[in-house]
Amino acid sequence: MSWPLFLSFRQLFPPKKFPVFATVSILGVALGVAALLIVQTVMNSFGEEHRKRIRESVGDVVISPDFGNRVADTPALMKSLAALTGVAAVAPQVEGPVIIERRKDDIVFGVMRGIDVNREGAVSPLPSFVIDGKFDDLDDDRVIVGRTLARRLGLYTGAKITLQSPVRVARSLGGEKLDLPKELEICGLLHSGFNDVDANTVIVTLRTARSMQMLGAKDSTGIRLKLTDKDAAEAVARSCAHLLTDEISAKPWYLFNQHFLQAVAMEKQMLFLLMFIITLVASFSIGSTLFSHVVRRNREIGLLGALGAKPANILTLYLSQGFLVGLLGFALGVAMTFLVLTFRQEIVGLLGANDVLLKQYKFDRVPLYYNTADFVKAGVLTLGLMTVAALLPALWASRRKPSEAMRDA
Repeated sequence: MSWPLFLSFRQLFPPKKFPVFATVSILGVALGVAALLIVQTVMNSFGEEHRKRIRESVGDVVISPDFGNRVADTPALMKSLAALTGVAAVAPQVEGPVIIERRKDDIVFGVMRGIDVNREGAVSPLPSFVIDGKFDDLDDDRVIVGRTLARRLGLYTGAKITLQSPVRVARSLGGEKLDLPKELEICGLLHSGFNDVDANTVIVTLRTARSMQMLGAKDSTGIRLKLTDKDAAEAVARSCAHLLTDEISAKPWYLFNQHFLQAVAMEKQMLFLLMFIITLVASFSIGSTLFSHVVRRNREIGLLGALGAKPANILTLYLSQGFLVGLLGFALGVAMTFLVLTFRQEIVGLLGANDVLLKQYKFDRVPLYYNTADFVKAGVLTLGLMTVAALLPALWASRRKPSEAMRDA
């Protein structure tokens, strides 16, 4: 280690003395870094979790009709889609509104999803989300209910509910025969962790959904595709076009709920700008403190010059102090970030923000995805700002003549 670097460390952490300047400066940097990384990680986690939930719910690519039409002869179209390059699996679905009744006074509106029990596991992780029951028990006389919806209605595995389709009710108003609501037994509860799904969804077989939506035996409201490369969704969606009619389109997963994802991304950028300004203010404050620290060492600067230290050595001495404060502050800030995020759920509970989390972001727990790029960006930003903050006092010290420094000390 060169003597400027060694002396820089000794000045920051003098032996047998408490390093007040270094401690306050490092803590100031650490708090700024922690605030920046916590905000960026949380917002990035919300975005990543929403993207994950969308892909799990709709698939990598969705074939769906426009304006409430239906996909006719679904098996034939599925066979053609499965032959496309990049398609790993396909599965049909029937979605639509449903009236859910537990008792006469317990009636809610929800979303019914009809699935092919044998194919569903190949395109989505839905079977793994079933609790208090078994996914394989789902048949034409059974139903899987979202866990939050079940809690609201007091439902449990083995209980029975009745489902009625608004489509059938509307048809009856035109004079057609109205079938009685279908009674089904609950064979499991759905816990995806995404409140929009858990609070509104009932899962039935494809045959049951077709019957309730008054569709033909080969009709569906959509086909979901699982891809070998999830990043190829747009390319695969384009390759599906020649197999579809004008009334049916292929959409990549990211087109669903894209406005919310854009809002989360914008919020992350704005919060980054805000945290950057806070960190910038902190760097100016530390730069001012460092300047005072250098002025108090005027005699030492003159003595070093008299002993033969070059201006470049003096510059390195005090620039390295700013860099070292930034480096140690960043390391401590990263440790504080991990500590806070480890107990993120408990902190949300203490703040009483669980309801806000459910209503605003639709999660029952705070998701966590670390983004290496955010940490690298924060590290470069912190080290750069702290080094620049030390530049002015370092230049002032390096340009002091030994005779002037000794005389003014």
